[in-house]
Formats: sequence, structure tokens, C-alpha cells
Amino acid sequence: MNKPLHNRQENYYENQNGEKEVTYTFDAPEEKVENLMATHIRTGAWQILPSACASLTCIPFGLMLGWPSSNYQILLSADSPIKITMDQSAMIAGFLLFGVSFGTMFSSKQLGLGPKYGIIFGNICILLGWIIMWRAQDIYGLLVSRIMIGAGHGYAMGQIKNYILEMTEAPLSEYLIKLVNFYGFSGFVLAYVVGPFVDFTQYSLISLIVSAFVLSAQFLLPLTPKELIRSQKIEDAKKLLSFLKPDINPEEESRKLIQNISEEPIQNGILRIMKDKTLRINFLKLTVLLICQQYCGAPPTLVYTQIIFSKSNVPYPEMISLGYAVLFFISIVIGTFVSPRYNKKALLLISSCSVLILYMCKIIVIYFKMNDNYFRYTSVIVMYLFIIFHTIGLASIPFTLINDWFPKSYRSFVTKYFIILFSLLALTNTKIFQVLITQYEFYVPFCFFTCINIFSVIFISIFIPSKTAPLIEENRYSANITITSIQITNKK
Repeated sequence: MNKPLHNRQENYYENQNGEKEVTYTFDAPEEKVENLMATHIRTGAWQILPSACASLTCIPFGLMLGWPSSNYQILLSADSPIKITMDQSAMIAGFLLFGVSFGTMFSSKQLGLGPKYGIIFGNICILLGWIIMWRAQDIYGLLVSRIMIGAGHGYAMGQIKNYILEMTEAPLSEYLIKLVNFYGFSGFVLAYVVGPFVDFTQYSLISLIVSAFVLSAQFLLPLTPKELIRSQKIEDAKKLLSFLKPDINPEEESRKLIQNISEEPIQNGILRIMKDKTLRINFLKLTVLLICQQYCGAPPTLVYTQIIFSKSNVPYPEMISLGYAVLFFISIVIGTFVSPRYNKKALLLISSCSVLILYMCKIIVIYFKMNDNYFRYTSVIVMYLFIIFHTIGLASIPFTLINDWFPKSYRSFVTKYFIILFSLLALTNTKIFQVLITQYEFYVPFCFFTCINIFSVIFISIFIPSKTAPLIEENRYSANITITSIQITNKK
């Protein structure tokens, strides 16, 4: 018989949301520790593997996100299989973001299917989009393909988040949700790796095969406990709960889930925000900050990467563009997991000021033709530094402010608003860049971005607070205590 746990110690503290939490520390016999470790590994596998499989949905979208950089070189050439103009290129890029905006509006709706089948539906849209791209004969095929893939991804993202929340416990769920976007950025980098070595049709076929594989994997996903309960499979739900949460009584947990299903969560929207002065101001500040983020110039550099380096007379623009994409990916990792630990206002200011200086350097490099007259890789150094400093601050911090500036019941609406506005601003900024680079000298769009950056530095300095006061949720009691972890020490 296993000896019981003993010598319990309780450590109370408050988390970043102001909730009281407790950590229990026990001493335990060696055999008890081994059993607990085996249970922990099994539980982790049941929670992590399905969540990782669901997140694969973002890879085909990432392939489409990185599609313009290499394929525009083909489609804008004289022997293009589908004739497009530079003016049309911005519209084609924008239709992907139109689709994301449309799908995001419905991303929290499960249509009676549950998260698993919502993910499958999103993947079907993505697969159909790549089939249309593969068989496209004109610009209309390109537009339909990109808007369908964007809509499928926008809808699936909300379903993936729900799936992870229903299959895992905090803080693991928070970590896995952060990782979701990295699957998309992996597809984005893959686009830069594959794109230069294949033609338009081959690229579409490869992406189609990847999409078909991902869709097939989604059918293997287990239903979440909530989905099983909705399907009246109560015993199956209890069995799954015993794997996912071995320390909790499955009978009691299933009753809680049944009660949660019958209760609609409180979700506040724009009307409630406008009635509250603090939230109204925060909403306005977030909007302006998002405008600064997008109009500081990063989206066009990711759409027209190869074109920018080609116009800068940089040797091997395909390989330089790949390096740019890899640095973007690495910077996103830093911006997601490291940057939020530091003072956000300071980081935003450092990012904005650095980008401002680098844009000035870029203008000087272009105007005085420093690539041709001095060092051929001057433009590369400037652009590489730009994507690093922009991404670790301006590109990453604004989204994290949602949790700082809005109570929990408002975050779903504000997150959707953020994603939709983010997409629309990236679309318009890409079009502005295309018009400026086509109608004026190459350095003119960077002058435009420089002006926006000056405004960004002033705005952040004046209106973004260094510290955020804790927000109190309506009808919320702070006396709740959450057990976040149990630590076992080995004692023979």
C-alpha cells in the first residue's frame, strides 16, 4: 500500500489578475513520487498532443501569408501564367486579410458543432482555397482563394482557442494558446524556404498537400469533455476527464460542465465600453496604438520582401528575404515570451525610437545609393535591425495590453476588434506602400513611415501609462482561491 502524502505546506499569493492562489508542497515516499510522475506524463500527453494537432491548422495559412513574397516575382513577370499588375498586387494581398476579418467575426460561434468540428470546418475552407489557387486561371481565382483561406483561418482560430481551453488547465492552456500563432509563422518561414525554388503551380500544389494532411489529422482529434456532454455521452466524458484531470472527481467535474453549458458567459461589448470612462479611454488608446503599429511599415515589408531587396540592388534577394523571415519569426518568439516581462511603455518607446532611426538610415541608404557606392549589404543590415526592433516592441506589446486595460468579460469583444482592425489597417497600409513605391521614388514610402513613427513616439510618451492599475470585474469576488500547482518532494 502506498504511504499517504504528509508534511503539507501552503503558500498563498496573488496572481497578475489580483486573484488569490495557493501552492501546496508535500513530502512523499519514493514509490508515490514515481506514480505521480507517471500520471503527470500521461495527463500532459492527453492535454498537449490534441492541442498541438489542432494548432496545425495555422500552417497552411502561414504558407498563404508568405505566398506574395516569392510568387509576386513570378506573377508580375512578362511570362506570368496569370497576368497581374502592381496595382492589383496590393488588392490580392488584402483579400487574405478581408477573409481573416470576416472569419474572426464568427470565430466564437460553434453553430452547434463544437470546437472539433469548427476546426474541421475551418480546415475545409482552407483546403478549398488552396485547390482554387492551384487551378486558378485569372486574378479572380487568386482573390477567391485568398479570401476563403483567410476566412477559414479566422474562424478556426477561435475554435482552436476554445478547444485548448476545454482540453487543458491553466497555466498550460495559456502557454499553448500563445504557441498557436507560431505554427502560422512556421508556415510563413516555410513559404520563404520553398518559394524561390518552385513555380506558381508547384507552390500551390505543395500547400494543397499540406492542407489535406492537416485536415486529415483534425478528424483524429478527440472530442472535448463539453462536446461529449452535449452529445449525451456522459460516461465517455467522465472517462476523458479522468485522464485530463486525474486529481479531480470526474462525477463532480461533469456536473460542473453541465452547469457551465447551461449558463451563458457574460460578454460585454462596445456599448458597455462607451458607458465607462476608463474603458472608453483605454479603447481609444488601443485603437491609436494599433494604427501606429501597422502604419509604422512592417506589413508591406513582409508582403513585398523580395521586391524591396531587389530594388535595393542587393545580391541574392531570395536568400536575404529568407533571412528577413527567420529574424521576424525569432523576434516574434522574443516579443511573445520575453517582452511582456518588462515595462511595456519603455519597451514601446525603445522600439518606436529605434524604428524611427532605422527608417532615417534607410532613406539615406536609398537616396545616396550606398548599396551601390559603398557596401552592398547596407540596406540588408538596416532592414534586419528594423524587423527585430519593430517586432519585439510595437508588433508584440499592444495585444498584451488587452488583459491590462479591460476586465475579463470585455476581452473577447476587444480581441475580435483588435484582430479585425489589425487586418484592415495592414491591408490599407500595404496599398499605400504599393501606390507610393509605384508612383514616386523608392525612398518616399519610407518617408511616410518615418512621419507615422514620429507621431507614434509622441503618442506613447504622453498617453501610454508606465503602470496599469488593477481592473475589478463587475460582480466578481476576490475571495476565490485557485490551486495552481502541487509540488512533491521525494522523501524515502
